[in-house]
Amino acid sequence: MINSIFSFYISKSNTEQRGMPIKNRLGEYFLHTDENTPLDISVSGNRTCAVFGYAVDLANEKSGKIAEHILKSTSSLSEVLAAEYNLGGKYVLIYQDETGCYVLGDATCSVPIYYTVAGTELVCTSNPLRIINGQKLTPDAKLLRIRKSGNISQAMPFDLTEYSEIKQLIPNHYLSLENQTAKRMINSTEKQRRLSIEEATERAKPLIKALAGFYTNTFKVYCPITSGRDSRVVLAFLSSLSESDVDSYTIKHKEHSGTEQDLVIPKQLGTVCGMHYEQIEDEQVAPETVEYMNAYHGEGRYSPRTLNIANTIHSHYSDGAVINGDIIGQVGKCSLHRDIPRIFATAGYFRCKLHNYSRESKAALKSWLKDIKEGKEAVNTFDLFSVENRMGRWAAQENAIYNSIGQLYLNIFNSRSIIYIWTAVSRKQRKKSLVHIGLIETVCPKLLKVPFEKDESALVRLSKHNGLFYYLSSYLKYYIERRRFREEKQ
Repeated sequence: MINSIFSFYISKSNTEQRGMPIKNRLGEYFLHTDENTPLDISVSGNRTCAVFGYAVDLANEKSGKIAEHILKSTSSLSEVLAAEYNLGGKYVLIYQDETGCYVLGDATCSVPIYYTVAGTELVCTSNPLRIINGQKLTPDAKLLRIRKSGNISQAMPFDLTEYSEIKQLIPNHYLSLENQTAKRMINSTEKQRRLSIEEATERAKPLIKALAGFYTNTFKVYCPITSGRDSRVVLAFLSSLSESDVDSYTIKHKEHSGTEQDLVIPKQLGTVCGMHYEQIEDEQVAPETVEYMNAYHGEGRYSPRTLNIANTIHSHYSDGAVINGDIIGQVGKCSLHRDIPRIFATAGYFRCKLHNYSRESKAALKSWLKDIKEGKEAVNTFDLFSVENRMGRWAAQENAIYNSIGQLYLNIFNSRSIIYIWTAVSRKQRKKSLVHIGLIETVCPKLLKVPFEKDESALVRLSKHNGLFYYLSSYLKYYIERRRFREEKQ
């Protein structure tokens, strides 16, 4: 029996939702949720706040009764949005007052949020297939062309789905259920004051530690480690919590020989930390799991490779939470963009990073850039792409697979209060992994005794260290992959 987590459904209908036995009334709306994920609801006068999932107020290191805490410390929607800035975790927040009912996700929308647009029956849910089947929708030809112009493991741009009636809420946005429209939340209206590595480390460290501490106190946690930098920062924080019970692991895929850096270096890290470390091998996905996933997500609507990895992890660590290293790579070392000059932050370049080969995807990214400009958001556009299109779409669909098979898949950096500290650091410093090194030095310096992985070629090293060369190589890689993709489709 597979029990999904982080499953919710909001509508004006009281119709039962399979797999979501918990039902609550929020004014004219019904909120259905699964029984495996916590739901915290608080009411004060004509105001209601609900937090579905796991949330911590990192500024005050408070993890209990967050919904009540938000209502007591705020009096309006704008103040709720400001308070959410300091939350960390994996959750969906719903707020209702006399002006309406609003939904927003965590910093990277790691619990996917889909909603129907104005002119169609309102539904807001973690699973778009419920809308598709419930309203008997058919794909839009242009949108379907975007979906089919890239691998299923890659995400669609901005807030688009294959259906004109359905959109996905992306990070830094909140949804009005009444209007069925999303609006941008602004993190900074002025260019961020530049922070040094020391300042960024000092500010981010207690926030990360608060979220990591909540997870280690709440769950049995498992730390996947590689030869890279992202997982090592996670390992540093988890291993520094002396009262925590942390195990680490690496997946040895079938194509591995055993001599790869991603297998050799983690063993050394496990020894240095004194943690239990193991290498696990790929587990075959059972036919009944594939059948379940096809029914849950729709056949061909999810990445088989991601399911293989999630299934392997779940086969070994279903009794706890896996702490991944996302976010600090995409933002902390700006791995997608390095220090490319801001003049090159165009729809054409971002399409390269989206790995989509349609003209329509470029047009969608132009709409996304327009949304940023109209919202007067001053945070670097490269970083916003990493958060909103990479984490908010690509990582969100990855999270959806883990959620659907019931595997807790969490992140200790998932808070706007952490992410937008790092965006204030120079990208020239971030691309050198100085954010990572600064945190490891102050949390668990012994981990720096083990070397990081080495780039295999001089060409790769050059592309990483020279912004302009990285920009050009991104386009070159895009056109090579596009040709290969189209040849395979023929």
